[in-house]
Amino acid sequence: MRRKPRFACLNLPQASEMDKGAFFPAGSGAYKENTSRMATTKVSGSPQRPLRNLSPEELERFATERVIHVSGVLPEEWIRKIGAAVDAQTSAGGLQSMVANSWFTDPAMHEIAMDCPTAWLAQQALDALTPEDDPSPRGNAKPVRFFYDQAFVKHPASPGQGRDADRDGDLGNTPWHHDITFWPMRGEQVVSLWIALDRTNLENGGLEFVPGSSFFGDSYRAVGVGEHGRVPFASDVLKELPPINSATTGETGAELTAISFDLEPGDILVFDAHILHGAPPNLSDRSRRGIALRYFGGDIVLDNDKYGTRTSMAPLDCYDESLSNGEKVRGFAYPQVLPERIPAEVEMRLQGPILPSETKMQGWLERMQAAAALQE
Repeated sequence: MRRKPRFACLNLPQASEMDKGAFFPAGSGAYKENTSRMATTKVSGSPQRPLRNLSPEELERFATERVIHVSGVLPEEWIRKIGAAVDAQTSAGGLQSMVANSWFTDPAMHEIAMDCPTAWLAQQALDALTPEDDPSPRGNAKPVRFFYDQAFVKHPASPGQGRDADRDGDLGNTPWHHDITFWPMRGEQVVSLWIALDRTNLENGGLEFVPGSSFFGDSYRAVGVGEHGRVPFASDVLKELPPINSATTGETGAELTAISFDLEPGDILVFDAHILHGAPPNLSDRSRRGIALRYFGGDIVLDNDKYGTRTSMAPLDCYDESLSNGEKVRGFAYPQVLPERIPAEVEMRLQGPILPSETKMQGWLERMQAAAALQE
């Protein structure tokens, strides 16, 4: 029998095959059960500076491969602060735990969203994605908006757990995907900064990438992952993923081959929205905690119809009722963090938690169910 998670806080119908924590804050329970702990917090006037900037060599490699491994950029206090926030938001057991958009409700994650030094690194990476003929401000003047936070924990393997490749997600792998087909937006200037909070490699579920796959030109069906295995997103137009030689699936003999990175706590993977990536299950006795902080530049517009009405996407456009398809993504749900804050955008979160719009959530759930029904 399929599990159908409950959006109890919104009194909405159950969404088929969807883990709430993958896209909503307060992942261990319904919003109404957590509002007593959703205090406000103070944030500083601008993000703190990293220990260093991205080097010219790193930026050049990012422009060609669209993924880079960066170390020596986060102060120790920020590594500890982010680790504590992730531990507080994710579950302590099971195969894996995920929760997103925690900054809307959690004070510690709100501070991370607004003040983390990663914003400056995102600005540099987004500048590398900006066309030379783009008339918008560049360099330190480039506007950067916070998109969302998403924490990922792969728990240590259970005693006796098999060590075969996990093609179906039942042991906790992260299926191959590219992020752009999850998101109801279009544009090129989106970057994710994935922060390792534990020593991470393939043994405990480290990320794998296909370098250069951002330039393939194909759009592949989104396959998410939840606490109970794979979470398919219905589509009648997106392609199936090609075979990839990788630890994620155990495939060999394919034309495409993955690369991976060995990370220390505080190391960061910077990648764009189009690169193919995945991760094997954690078959070690070590935890693998990480968090992706996502940012975007000035070319991102809302568009949940970019693949047609029969394609399901994540409900990342369900917080601001004033935004419609075709509009630049902006406002309190996607606040500008650089080069300066916009007071009208940050004020709402400072007043208290931000919850999804019931109207938009209802529309998203109905669309998810209709798209899934068409695929049956």
